[in-house]
Amino acid sequence: HAPHSLTLHAMTSNEWNARSLDTQRFIELAGGIRLQTPLTDLSRVLEVCTDTAAVSTIPACDWSLDGQIRGEGARLQHWMHLQATLSLPQTCQRCLDAMPVAVQVDRRFRFVADEATALAEDDDCEEDLLAMSSEFDALNLLEDELLLAMPLIISHADCQPPASMALIDDLPHPFAALAGWKTQKS
Repeated sequence: HAPHSLTLHAMTSNEWNARSLDTQRFIELAGGIRLQTPLTDLSRVLEVCTDTAAVSTIPACDWSLDGQIRGEGARLQHWMHLQATLSLPQTCQRCLDAMPVAVQVDRRFRFVADEATALAEDDDCEEDLLAMSSEFDALNLLEDELLLAMPLIISHADCQPPASMALIDDLPHPFAALAGWKTQKS
């Protein structure tokens, strides 16, 4: 008998379920997901869009998730690399005009045996730790990371606030009457 050899092969995107991913198997097989997910499938990200009418014209979120094993023996580590790009319709906080906001994610996560291990190691390491799961929701992770990558203040690089309605309509300044009171008292 010739010795049997085990050949691992990378599975293609359509062989993985992003909503219920067996993380250990995915990483050990050096799995890779390359997907385009419509914004309508990312409900929490959709909620932060200020122009919901423009959502139908937005290209889908391009994202990928790759599994990787690092180290050997007792130092063996399971990693995933998440990358994503998306353009979201937002409102400039300065001029109040609509504007697209580019959101990019490029994060690596180390997976450990369980939640207890993740909590125990969390203070001693710089990387983000997640617990292995046979039903890991990669789309939920994608949504979390897209939301965290959004800018805190959304504004154009160079714009002006809208003119005051009082100036546009030639209305008297709301405190103009007080100026008349001051002159009457003197």
